[in-house]
This record gives sequence, C-alpha cells and structure tokens, in this order.
Amino acid sequence: MKRVIVFMLMIGVSLGIVAALDIKDGLVRIATDDLTLRPMLYRLVNVAGKSKYKPLWYAGDPRTSFIVIEVDGRIYRMGASQEYQTIQRYISNGIEIEYKSITTRVTQRITFATFADSRVANGFTIELQVDNFTSRDMKVKFKEVCDMWLGEKLGTHFALKSNPNVIDETLLDASSNEPYIVSPGDNASIALLLNTAQRPDSVIIANWKRLSDSQFAYDSELMKGFTLAPYSTNDSALGLYWDERIVPAKGTVSVTSLWLTGGPGSEFIPWIAQNYLSLAAEGSSSLKDSSTEKTTAPTDQSPTAFPASTVFDVSDIMDVINKIDSALQNIDTISDADLHIILSELDTLGETTPGSPSPANK
Repeated sequence: MKRVIVFMLMIGVSLGIVAALDIKDGLVRIATDDLTLRPMLYRLVNVAGKSKYKPLWYAGDPRTSFIVIEVDGRIYRMGASQEYQTIQRYISNGIEIEYKSITTRVTQRITFATFADSRVANGFTIELQVDNFTSRDMKVKFKEVCDMWLGEKLGTHFALKSNPNVIDETLLDASSNEPYIVSPGDNASIALLLNTAQRPDSVIIANWKRLSDSQFAYDSELMKGFTLAPYSTNDSALGLYWDERIVPAKGTVSVTSLWLTGGPGSEFIPWIAQNYLSLAAEGSSSLKDSSTEKTTAPTDQSPTAFPASTVFDVSDIMDVINKIDSALQNIDTISDADLHIILSELDTLGETTPGSPSPANK
C-alpha cells in the first residue's frame, strides 16, 4: 500500500505541481515551459484553414532567451544562478516569473497589450523589476536576450525602418533613431518598438551564441552575417540593454519593453513602415497598454491553466521530490508518520497564494 501511495505522490508532483502557465487574450498567448519556467510568446495564425499559435521566440529550448542582471559589478543569469529561487504566477492580464535571492528580487512581468487601435490584444509589455532588500543603495544593469527565429528560414532575420533586410550584426542606441526592429516570419511577425519612452537604452542584433556567451556587455567586434561556424549557423537574437540604475535601499527599479505582433513579414514590414511613425506621433492613445484597462485576468480556456492564486516555488517542489525519492528508496521502512509529513507538505504547496511567503521563505 505504501508503494502505491508514494507512486501516486510522484505522479501528483510531476503532473500537478511543476505545471506550465498558459494564458490567452485576443491574438496572443503567453505560456511558460514546464521544466525551465521560461516564458514563451505566441501569436494566433491561420495555416491551411486551421488556427494555431505560432511561437514568436525560439521555443525548441526556452532557455535560449534569458535575463542577466548586474548588481554592484556581480553578474547573475536568471534561471541559472543558484542564488535565486524561481516562482511563477498568474497576475492580472498576464504572468510573472520571480527570481528571489537574499538581497534582491528580480521579476519578469509579461502582460497583454493593445497597439495601433486594435480591438483585441495584439502585443506584449515586458517589465523587468529589481527589488532591493538591503539597507544600502545598489547599482543595477539589465540585459535581456531574446532568441528570435521567425526570419531565419526566410533569409530576412530583421527589418528596420532604414534597412528592410538586416544581414549583419548591428548596434542600435538612442542616436540610431530607429522606431522598431521587426522579426518577420512566413505567417507571424513580432516587432520591438523603439520610439517610445518604454524602450531599452540600446539593442544589439547579433549571432545568438556570441550574444549568449558574452557575460554581460557585448564587447565583441560586430561581425558580418549571423553564423559562428561550427557552433551557431544562421542563428540570430536580440540583446536588450538598460544602462546603470540606482536602486535605493528597500526600493524598486523597473524597465520596460513593448512588442507588437503582426501577420506575415511580407505584409507586416510595409505596414509598420507606413503606419507606425504616424501612429506613434499621435500620442499615447495610439499605443495603449491593455493592462491599464483591465483589472482582472482574461478568461483562459486552456486545460493547463491554473487559477490566479497558484504560485510555484521550484526549491520547495524539489525538496518534496527529494523526500519522495528517499521514500521510494526506503519503501519497506518508511513510517506512516513520514508519509503524512510528505502529504502535508504537498497540501501546503497547493495552498500558497500571491504575496504570501512560500514555506521555504517564511
């Protein structure tokens, strides 16, 4: 009987606790990978008369898109640094992924957005926030690597206002005066909007591996093409950088990027070239963040979605999994009291709510 109970516990942990988030609104969808908890962005497309969601960032391995934070000269890659515990949760109009250490909390908050007077959500707002838990000010820099893949098969990796086919590594800063960067695909595209106050200080268009291997700043000389043979062929990405910010003691600093999605690149590139500058010039009414209009999360019909009160702390989950693994190895000697403790800890995980500390952090 004990074997059956422990086996069912393992199934419950693998299928119920470490679960991906998945939420949809209008034309777009936000999900997280069930193993890495990394976010994935999608747009609804029509292929051969059937509707499906097309990944806008590379989804084969979601770890290829990531956040790096420099805190007082020390560099941390979120999701890889052991100093940070990971939690994911639903929020109003989107999701957030929280990376928490003893001194800081880094939150990636992704919400649905409505641009260009669209009647439905057609883009995303991505906010990166750092909370300082210490009693002293700290210096923070932000870097976000986005593994773009839509244009790799088409041969048009990126399009700018000044260059509809970017074929080499490129640095863009405020002096570049580029209003957008488009990653065009055969049936879906996505654009990082740059002529808005909510934008990175600079953006690197580069080979993904070179960008990933750079610890923080991209110090390499810009190269021709997007191939680093034999490691990374025809492989491009965006590196978003925010310059140094001072986070006050017990304070918070956040930065934001805006992303507009569209249809096939052959249609979206000329559309945004003709329309976005005039739309942006009209003011904020043309660039509405739908999160300012909605106070509750949109209804999600996805069978994998959890209610907004669900929070998962990876370290807590791994602790329970280790205890279950130990129980399997000592199945003949484990006591009923030990099984009851494991069951109680599973119940505690399921009852954790936003804003309340997880059992490991109380």
